[in-house]
Amino acid sequence: MIEKTNDVQKNLKYLGLDLNNIPEILLAKMDAEMKPARNYEEKHYKVYKYVPISKIKILLTRANRLNSIQEKCKMASPLYSYLEPEGEEGILRHTLFLKMIKEMNINEIKEIEDEQKKLKKEIPFKVKYKENYLWQIYYSEYTKDYYMIATIEDLDCSCLFYLIKEQIEYEKTKKDKEIFVPISYLDYSRKYFSKSQATDIEKYLWQFTKDWPLMYEVYDKNENMSFQIVGNTEVYENVKSIYKINLTSSEEATKFYKLIKALFILETEFPSRYKFEAVITENGGLEFLYNSKTIDYENLSKFIKEEFLKNKAENEKLNEEIITLNNILEKLKLVEKDKEDEYHMRQKQVAMYLECKKSFFGKIRYFFKGKKEIKVLKKEREIPQKLPEEQEEVVEEIYDTKEYYTIENLIDITKILDRITNQTRNVNLDIKALENSIERLSCKIENAKKYIDEIEEHKKSIFEFWRFVNQETVLRIK
Repeated sequence: MIEKTNDVQKNLKYLGLDLNNIPEILLAKMDAEMKPARNYEEKHYKVYKYVPISKIKILLTRANRLNSIQEKCKMASPLYSYLEPEGEEGILRHTLFLKMIKEMNINEIKEIEDEQKKLKKEIPFKVKYKENYLWQIYYSEYTKDYYMIATIEDLDCSCLFYLIKEQIEYEKTKKDKEIFVPISYLDYSRKYFSKSQATDIEKYLWQFTKDWPLMYEVYDKNENMSFQIVGNTEVYENVKSIYKINLTSSEEATKFYKLIKALFILETEFPSRYKFEAVITENGGLEFLYNSKTIDYENLSKFIKEEFLKNKAENEKLNEEIITLNNILEKLKLVEKDKEDEYHMRQKQVAMYLECKKSFFGKIRYFFKGKKEIKVLKKEREIPQKLPEEQEEVVEEIYDTKEYYTIENLIDITKILDRITNQTRNVNLDIKALENSIERLSCKIENAKKYIDEIEEHKKSIFEFWRFVNQETVLRIK
């Protein structure tokens, strides 16, 4: 036998472990090897459960805690192989176990005892708790058993020794005790949400809170499951606070998913129209506000109907407005065309004068020709009284007033509203551009008219006209 120091004896006594009379629960052999699930990458603990002490089988592994689950399982052996020094390998393992016993910290085990007493009464608000990663408890779908895979290289083995101590106590009293622990390497059960829905929820909540949430399946002592979502959201100028959403039934989960999906679609499809504010409630939950009004699943249908009718009314108003704007646009186009024609005619007259003054006979010819009257033809065109067929947006009969509207109805009407809003904005821009063009043409026409009037003024006598033509005159047309 290996020599035992006073520290080893003291710690073995605290655990209630007699190596010469090992309790049956610690000698139980594995019925089959623990096999981890394939194609599953663990990012964080997703499942928390109350697991009976007697249902956990203990394995020790030479792999590091940070190694892959495959490596841990490959190098794992049952606890009993470290308790009985049989053969050369058994003696080596027994020596390592005694070294672990010697380095055991009783105070750390007592802290776990106190912590589990609190957890027995209440699950933490954040679900996870201090140093929960030390448990390293797995569930095997293959054997339907729970396993603790503790590494002999870990400096902190307090969870291992706490479990050994409690299992020894169970062996004596047959009174089982449950511990609240994270289950490593276990995915969601998908009872409430499918894999894609769980991923969507993370994306939706990030949109509203700008913080990635953590989501857990939590089982109480009666194996009743709740889906708990924990995250942070801004409460005031970069100050964040924690929220928790607790879904205790499939019905609650479905309502929550439909709500945030609808709000997410509206906010991402129409960011200029819809912005929902995530606010923490008095009990630490999360609610969504739109224009300072709470939007929840119960009033979601009412909200959709109100927004549909509002957008429909605005759509009809804009359709009438754009008809008026298009009429204005067509009239302005005629005005611009008339201005262009007038300007071109006056420009030709000025050009003729500038050409004639280059020669003696040209000057004489221009003086004796009659004043050419500028006549601007006012074209009367029929202005359309409605939008062109390809531009007009009409709300179909299926959107007549009814009792209920779907999110798809609201999306459709809002898309139409966005299109007609863009059309209205574009027509207004076209009108403004035409008004500016008309103003510039009017200015040019006025300058040309003044110049032509001055020429005609100096044609009263041949001598005055001759003096005017030969001086340096600059035509200023803007």
